[in-house]
Amino acid sequence: MDTKEDGEADTQSIDNQASHTNLTPTMLNSLVISPSKSVTRPTQALSPIRKPPLGLSHGSYLENSDRGRAYSQPGSFDSKINGNLNENQDGHIRSVAVVKSSEVEFPVQFHELQSNTDLKMPPSNWLQDHSSIRLPNPTHKHADFSSFLMAHQFLDCIGEVDVISDAENIKKLLKIPYNPKAHVSMMIHRVGKTLLIDEFDIYKYLLRQSEKEWQWLRKFFFEHVLQSLAHKENVLVRPNKSRNVVQSRSLLSKFLYHSINEEENRPASPPSQSETESPVSVRRPSVLRNEVMPEPTIEDQLPQASGQTFTRNVVWNFEDLHMLIGTDLPIFGGGTHPCVSLRLRDMNKPINILTGIDYWLDNLMCNVPEVVMCYHLDGIVQKYELIKTEDLPHMSDSQFSPTLVRDVAQNILSFLNSKATKEGHTYWLFKGKDDDIVKLYDLTSLCIEGCISVDGLEEETQNEDASNPFTVPVAMLFYRVAKNMRTSEDAHNKIATIRALLRNSLSLLNKNEYPKIVSSAHYMLSDLYVPQDIDPDSPVLSDCSDEDSEWSSTVSSDNEDQSDDECNAEDHSVTLSNRSSSIKVSSLCLPHANKTQSQHYKAPPLLGTLEERCHCALNHVIEALQCLHISSTSEREHHSSSRGQEPMCSRSHQEEEPKMARPFEPIPMPYSPLNAEKQDEKTALVVAKDKTNDHRLTVSLFSQQYAVASWWDKLHVLVLRKASLVYLVMARSCFNSQRYGLALRYVKFSLHAWDGMARKLGVKECDVPVPCQALTLAGDTYYMLSKAWDEVASHIEDYNNVISAHQDMLSLLSNILPAQECNWTIKLACDVEEALRLSSMCFEKALSSADPQTAIHLSRRLGNICNELGVMYMNQASKLCEENDIGFQAAEELWQRSAEVLNRGITNFTRVGDVTNIALLHSNTGRLLRLCAFYCVPKEGVREFSKQERHYYDQAIKEYQKALEVLKSRKKCPDIWDLVVWEFSTTLYTIASLLQDHPPLESKPGEEHSREVMDLLTKALKHCDVKTLGARQPLYQYRAAVIYMRLAGIYHNAVRHSQGDKKTMRHLAELNYSKAASLFMQLENPIDILKVQLDQAVLIEDQMSGTANTPITMKLHFSILQLLMDSISALKIITQTVAKPKTNPQGAEGNSGEPGATCSANPREKFHTGSPSRSKAGDNNNGEEKEVQPQTEAVIYDDEESQEKILALLKVFEKKLQNSLMSLIKLYAQSKCSKKSSSYSGNEVTLLKQMYSLSLNTQSLPLGSHLLTAVTAISPLFNQVRPRR
Repeated sequence: MDTKEDGEADTQSIDNQASHTNLTPTMLNSLVISPSKSVTRPTQALSPIRKPPLGLSHGSYLENSDRGRAYSQPGSFDSKINGNLNENQDGHIRSVAVVKSSEVEFPVQFHELQSNTDLKMPPSNWLQDHSSIRLPNPTHKHADFSSFLMAHQFLDCIGEVDVISDAENIKKLLKIPYNPKAHVSMMIHRVGKTLLIDEFDIYKYLLRQSEKEWQWLRKFFFEHVLQSLAHKENVLVRPNKSRNVVQSRSLLSKFLYHSINEEENRPASPPSQSETESPVSVRRPSVLRNEVMPEPTIEDQLPQASGQTFTRNVVWNFEDLHMLIGTDLPIFGGGTHPCVSLRLRDMNKPINILTGIDYWLDNLMCNVPEVVMCYHLDGIVQKYELIKTEDLPHMSDSQFSPTLVRDVAQNILSFLNSKATKEGHTYWLFKGKDDDIVKLYDLTSLCIEGCISVDGLEEETQNEDASNPFTVPVAMLFYRVAKNMRTSEDAHNKIATIRALLRNSLSLLNKNEYPKIVSSAHYMLSDLYVPQDIDPDSPVLSDCSDEDSEWSSTVSSDNEDQSDDECNAEDHSVTLSNRSSSIKVSSLCLPHANKTQSQHYKAPPLLGTLEERCHCALNHVIEALQCLHISSTSEREHHSSSRGQEPMCSRSHQEEEPKMARPFEPIPMPYSPLNAEKQDEKTALVVAKDKTNDHRLTVSLFSQQYAVASWWDKLHVLVLRKASLVYLVMARSCFNSQRYGLALRYVKFSLHAWDGMARKLGVKECDVPVPCQALTLAGDTYYMLSKAWDEVASHIEDYNNVISAHQDMLSLLSNILPAQECNWTIKLACDVEEALRLSSMCFEKALSSADPQTAIHLSRRLGNICNELGVMYMNQASKLCEENDIGFQAAEELWQRSAEVLNRGITNFTRVGDVTNIALLHSNTGRLLRLCAFYCVPKEGVREFSKQERHYYDQAIKEYQKALEVLKSRKKCPDIWDLVVWEFSTTLYTIASLLQDHPPLESKPGEEHSREVMDLLTKALKHCDVKTLGARQPLYQYRAAVIYMRLAGIYHNAVRHSQGDKKTMRHLAELNYSKAASLFMQLENPIDILKVQLDQAVLIEDQMSGTANTPITMKLHFSILQLLMDSISALKIITQTVAKPKTNPQGAEGNSGEPGATCSANPREKFHTGSPSRSKAGDNNNGEEKEVQPQTEAVIYDDEESQEKILALLKVFEKKLQNSLMSLIKLYAQSKCSKKSSSYSGNEVTLLKQMYSLSLNTQSLPLGSHLLTAVTAISPLFNQVRPRR
């Protein structure tokens, strides 16, 4: 007996038994057909589950070659299916089925029944579960809205397939033109590109249910649908439960159980096949790469309690249509026919068109190449017949056109795509019996417009979401699809789609009823705008648009080149003004020339600047926190009200209702742990590797897993972590745009959110490391604020100006953790010193939780800040001592602070091996010690080089030596090397000068003291590089000239006091004088040239005082005149009113002045920046040379001090010139009178007298001009008189 009686019986498959429903089914054998097989052999029908050929039982009809003429010739399975399964006379139909999941392991071995077998007798295995097949069970049924169940099972198919539905619904739609009496009532929901189609039983839900259920739809149905129909009985169709139908189903069930071959031994597992031979492949689940987000409950996911799942879920590609369908078709196999479907037919009733279409579609949907017909008479088996699937459309009495079925499918999908366009809306596809049109109602728009009123009044429905049973399941489906896409491997290509899905979900959900899902959706939206893996130090966000995904509203268009604007203008979807749409049944049969692909608008990409996207993410974070706060507040109120009512309950009532465990609250136990003290010290919520905690309730922070007590705490942690990240990115953006006040404000919010997150983790704030990047950014901001202190007013205004969104965030954070309880707070600095100190504190805190690579950069920053503070304290102390004249002791605290921070800076640079900055900070420390030595000199009393002063200079020398030891050579850092060498040389020279000019009262013996001074001067001279060209060459030349002059003075003094070998001392003095004169002449310094020349003349005069030999005396006088003649260049410079621009090193021997606090503002720079210095003149000097800086300027010696020095030197010069000439005249005169002087002629005396007359200032000219004129005129005469060697 056939179960399809003249098309009037229901054509759906019989449901099987299932113990429970699970949205994520157990994939016993999740198999798909290999795509390569389908592409290369499109005409081949492949079994969804392949099995090695098994021998048939004895007497099988498949072994009899003379059985029915419908049998094909025996051969292999491949030879049987080489023909095109889907090919017929009307054209080529493409059909490929891919099995997504299957509840059975193997195709059951077919057992051919003997003739005259009585099918009315139940077999021994009737209604028993079988692992290889699921057979119809009249007592079980599927869920009414199975598409939601399938969609939740296969989230990855949403957006990839066109339709998700039960196979019976698809068959009913495709048979509409063939069955005018068909009654169609289906609910349609759109999720992106995919349509969810479910059968809707009007009789069950609108007539048998309570009046309070489905009230919104019942009102519309009775007032609008029934009123427009002439025959109401065409609508109110009841399920056919006649005796014949029940008997037919029972007979079919017994027949299928009879056909199971229980004697065959099934293998323990599917046979392994090589990859090239197997037509199936296993689908592997995607790897979760993000946090596990909460799942909605089963009740929220489905419109109704779920029933049994399908035997197999298949992706059916029918022409250009892609559908995910659920089917229960029993599949048998055996021998040369391993994949067949069984049908039971009554020989007295021919197969009609509807039954033929059923058989044909069932086989296409499951890729079954053949169907076996078993004919019976009144339940007695008569014969078997084997028919190929492609031959079913051509059977007698049931011929139909496969092309027409294809056109119907394409036209129906095109109609639904063009009308059911709004995501989240509920559409009702309806057709009454004998109607020639199919209508589509937008029920959601009708409710919004106010056509449906619960109270019977024409008013707008306010509680549509609560009354519509599909709203929440659709919203939950949007949420789960977005969550699934977010964890997929190509999530970065679906950002815009995920955002559209989450927005649709939020628009349908009430945050008071579903706070967990709403807050999770807001968190995921915030993560789309600012991903968790973004680098806050270099926040770069690209425009996120979907490359290959088409989502959002859809409009059907036959013209593929139609523009988006035209599609928007011609949108014929069901709207508020057009609440329903219809299509004639005859239109479904028209040929569909173009592909049935709707033109889908891509979801808008995530555009905007970094700041705009951060604000969007922040808004979602605020929404999530508000939702969580409202939920936690209501839960606390609920608990408090429940506890308040407990005393009112009687003892008997408490006994009747025992105490129940409250969620997320520990049950108190009557004992305490033995190691209670140790338990308090441990962090109980840190997940250890050997503990079996729920991985869903864990959060990863700094590669450490933390467990939380509930989903609420986890969501709080995730949202607060996101808030901290967003504010950190905003702070970095403000820092880069030099808005330091805003940057500090955002860092403060970021750290506040982080501490709140630690509070929600259930651990102490100090146990969770503070994010290193936030503290580093705070330190950088404080440092830059100290550099831009002139604009601090605008930064303070930005810091105090808080917009409403940040006020909301602050109040939400304060509810979690008050600001005064935060582990680390940010405040605005009052002055530059506080800004630098706060910067140092931030860097030190960040260094404690930084990774090794980051620690290197932090150590450099911290060393830089320490150097800045050291220089600042140094300058403050120097200024205090100089301006207020309060002495060294008053500024001692500042000196100590400077030394401490400089030492900390050296420690930090040493940690990372920064040689350059280590040397520079040693040099700055040496400068600090030199300043200490300078200011520790008493201002009253006898000036001496004290022990304290010597101590500071010795320590400075050690610092410079450390700097040179670190640098090792000039090759690495020539600028720093030259700087340190210059400072070192200056310190040595200063000590030598002070020892020479102001020896200690308790000084060493003369020779020992002189030897120490010469040693210091020699060391200082060793570090004067006078040969290397550069900006410092004039400095080195001047320093060397002064050292030579001091050394010559020491030797000269030794000659005078007859210390050592007099001849040697004189020679050394002459040698140093000549070197000093040579260097001074190169520098064109007239004062020093005259001074060194006159000092040499004094040395010669001292030599003459000890000899009576006239020739030697004359020779020495000529040497003095030669020195004076060589000073003509100095006389020219003096006589010029304005000298030519030259490099003029300031200062001279005996000049005093403090060494300028020349300390680098940034240790990374290879130079010092100058700072104010003071100079003392006259007797108030301490012997230290004033700092020399090269400068090019027009030098004019018209100041009083210089004029006095020049005048004194010129007078001495004139006197020595005249004295030497007069002495020579006398010596020549005496020699002429002597008998031994016959070699001298009288001409020398004449010339000498002429030279002497020229030296006399008879015209009263300025002394400088006179001497220049005189020396210029005397020079050629001197060359004539000078004795020839």
